[in-house]
Amino acid sequence: MKVLFVSFPHHTHYFSMVPLASALRTAGHEVRVASHPDLTEQITGAGLTAVPVGTPDWYFNDPHAPELLGQILEDGSAHVQGFDFTRDDPGQWTHESLLALENIAVASLYASVSNDTMLDDLVAYARHWRPDLVIWEQHTFAGAVAARAVGAAHARLLHGVDITVRARQEFLRLTAALPGPAQDPTAEWLGRAVRRYAPHLGFTEDMVTGQWTVDITPPGSRLDLGLRTVGVRHVPHNGPSVVPDWLREPADRPRVCLTLGLSGELDHAPFSFGALLDGLAGLDAEIVATLGADARDQLGPVPDNVRLVEFVPLNDLLPTCAAVVHHGGIGTRATAELHGVPQLLLPYGWDTVAKARRVAELGHGLYLPADGLTVDALRTAVERLLTEESFTKAADRVRTEILAEPTPNEAVRLLERLAAEHAGQTTDAPPSTVTTAPFA
Repeated sequence: MKVLFVSFPHHTHYFSMVPLASALRTAGHEVRVASHPDLTEQITGAGLTAVPVGTPDWYFNDPHAPELLGQILEDGSAHVQGFDFTRDDPGQWTHESLLALENIAVASLYASVSNDTMLDDLVAYARHWRPDLVIWEQHTFAGAVAARAVGAAHARLLHGVDITVRARQEFLRLTAALPGPAQDPTAEWLGRAVRRYAPHLGFTEDMVTGQWTVDITPPGSRLDLGLRTVGVRHVPHNGPSVVPDWLREPADRPRVCLTLGLSGELDHAPFSFGALLDGLAGLDAEIVATLGADARDQLGPVPDNVRLVEFVPLNDLLPTCAAVVHHGGIGTRATAELHGVPQLLLPYGWDTVAKARRVAELGHGLYLPADGLTVDALRTAVERLLTEESFTKAADRVRTEILAEPTPNEAVRLLERLAAEHAGQTTDAPPSTVTTAPFA
């Protein structure tokens, strides 16, 4: 079987695909990974074969007005990121507001990643290579377009809470109640895209959801949206990694990992990374804080209990930790759950609030929204994670749930069967419908 993975051009999104791609390859299948050229080094660095499609610097791919396009993408992405996906504000869950979300998400994010140049290259390669199965990252709809154009089975790989499909299902439910025809920006864009390559075809809802979903999140964190789902255990991939000397020795006191991405900053936090470290000074714990080289150069002296590192593989660090503080990143949350480490999330938008809420509901962590964060509140939360046994017990329960999921190797046979079941389903299929209930 030939399997084509299609990834969002960012390493954290791609890293979630690596274990399954490697499992399929070691099972004897041919595997290729397609993405924008920006990701080529990360793809080949994982030992997989890259297929560069589109142009570098995809955020600025309009030769006539790259600065304007970049501003549109930045502003539009900020709107999507700030949308109330947890529905704290019912006013954002009207048909008008959800229609606006669809319009902005398509223009500023989805169609920017899966732009015409990228689609042309991807479909051309798919026609040449003829994959049997396309597995596409949840925001990279070009994979669904290419699969439909060439008659391949296709699956969506989900690495977080399925908030965008939940919002779309509510949008479709409200749209169905309107008199007469109504706009559907996602369907219109994807329908136009697939007709460029197969004029006899049109949009089907599985171009948004996949013919099935591969979900690497813990079962207790998944949303029941009525979709066919294959659960697969998250297996960490940290990229090229080296275990440092200091990590080869047991910690002499509880260890806390603090990671907020390469910059070490939260856009909406009212204080700096340095102030955050100062707030943890004197805590009876070793604080291992990850910070990019540029940001470290701008940081002054740090407390004695802080170890600053530019990078350390989380799959090696977190098993030695009593707690982790992070911003809700894909790999950080998943790796902490795999190793049963209590978490403090500092959500900032997109799906991070939904992730953080679920962590708190399941009892294996706490969260403090970045826009209301205080140093005192953060210190108190970290102290609770270190001293209250309930968080560790709940984290162990989630770990047990994760370990019961099929590994990527064990999931290969099911993917083979599903690919055979869905092969060639591209002929004049009517638009599929999604049965939805009111958002609860």
